[in-house]
Parts: sequence; structure tokens; C-alpha cells
Amino acid sequence: MEVTRKTKIETEAFELGDIIKFKLADGQKVKAMAVRQDENGTLFVTMDCLKDCHPMFKNPGAMGSMEICYFNSDLRHYLNKEVLKLFPEEIRSRMNVMPVGNNEYDLLRIPTEREIFGENPYGKEESTDVKRFKGMKKRRNRIAFRATEDNKEALEWYWLQNKVKDTAADFANVDHDGYADCNDASDSIGVRPVFLLS
Repeated sequence: MEVTRKTKIETEAFELGDIIKFKLADGQKVKAMAVRQDENGTLFVTMDCLKDCHPMFKNPGAMGSMEICYFNSDLRHYLNKEVLKLFPEEIRSRMNVMPVGNNEYDLLRIPTEREIFGENPYGKEESTDVKRFKGMKKRRNRIAFRATEDNKEALEWYWLQNKVKDTAADFANVDHDGYADCNDASDSIGVRPVFLLS
């Protein structure tokens, strides 16, 4: 793991704004920025999306009586089963769990609308205890790229955790220009993981 900082790094402690670089097992190069600190460590969000798009739910109509929310989503399970095992051991060994609802905890998640925008323009209202990530006032930090076969830096939409108010299966997202939007849960768009390091 390489840490980039404007000043020389003397310890393994992270500061807000630090950028770490590492490679996933499938060869993807990842940069992640430190966006919040708490008593459990430093929260990082990847600066760009993973190479593969993914739906929030493959088939939201098949959910039956289950609530359509991030906690029950295919995307959540994909992150913590398939994507997590691609992370290098030096990162996984420092990961701490994060709450995701129903008294459950994950090592990987996606951002919430309030963490990116500081408010909930589309999704269900979050607690005011949820604070905007450091640096997300700048639109450039909200914009994410995704490498495709045709373009190494294609602008990408990416999912947020929040289900849209009063809809059957729409979820909030960030559009390719860094603004708030929403999509149907079965659409495949970008994934920008969040993780907590001690």
C-alpha cells in the first residue's frame, strides 16, 4: 500500500485527504481517499468506480415481502463476497467493520447520499448525524471514472445507498457530472466502495 501525502509520511497513521494506492487481485489499480476519521479508524472512498458495473438488485420484482433497501441488495452481497476477496491482504488486515442496518456490519459498502451531497435530494432522509465526506463539496471529487474496453477513463454514474422516496425500486446515485440523480434498481451502473482502516 502506497500513501500519497503532500508532506512526508513518518507513521502508518492516516490524515484526511491522504490517498492510498493498491492493486486488486484481478489487476485493477485502486486509489482511495481518506474522507472521515472516527474512534474506529479512517474512512476511505475509492476515487473511481470498480471496472464492472452492477445493479442494486438484479430483479427487484422478485423480492416479494422483503424490503427493497441497500441492506437487502444484491450489490451489498456482491461487494462483501466477490469484491472483498480481491482486496490485498495488507488492506483487509487493517479493515474494520461498519454498520449497515439491522445490527449487521460489513467491511465494504457504498456511500450514502448525505455523505456525498450533505443532504438528501432524492433518497429517504438520513440522520443529521451523517456528515458529508471531506472534499465532497468539490464537484471534481464527486465525479468518478471507470475503465472500459474502449476508454481508460470513461465518466461513470455510481450508486448510493438511499432508496428514493415514494418509488417502488429507484435508488439515488451520482451522475457522470457529479450531480445527484436516481436510477431504477435493476440498472447496472458504477460502484464506488467505502472501507474503514485502523
